[in-house]
Amino acid sequence: MVFYLLISAIAFLILFFAIKKYTLKLDEQVLLEPIKNDIYPEFCDLINEEIRNIKNNLLQNTFTLQNENNKDKFLENLSDMSRKLNHIQTMNLSKKSNALWEEALFDFLKDLEKFNEQYLKNSDEINDSIRTSLQEKFSNLTKN
Repeated sequence: MVFYLLISAIAFLILFFAIKKYTLKLDEQVLLEPIKNDIYPEFCDLINEEIRNIKNNLLQNTFTLQNENNKDKFLENLSDMSRKLNHIQTMNLSKKSNALWEEALFDFLKDLEKFNEQYLKNSDEINDSIRTSLQEKFSNLTKN
């Protein structure tokens, strides 16, 4: 009888540690799971929102151009940037690779910053503000 009690205690311990090991593996997989791919199209919408904010701030004279004669050209190029972002979003919808999305969006954001530097006064402050805003929005997307 003591023998059976000892065997059942050992079996219980083996089962206990096996379950513990399995649940730790599951928790680890969830933590290491890549960022959801469906956040990138939403992030494109948020970037587009920032582009609209640039346009609105310029039209409301919150932002100023380095050369006011380039206002129409700036607005036209800004619209082109928005179309380029929509193209990126549309072309990558079927792609599930985080690396492809990240590369395309990183290049686009780099181009947007260069564009702002080319045309806007105080472009460093504007770019910093946009970068901070997008970091917060992306962080919120990844939490959901």
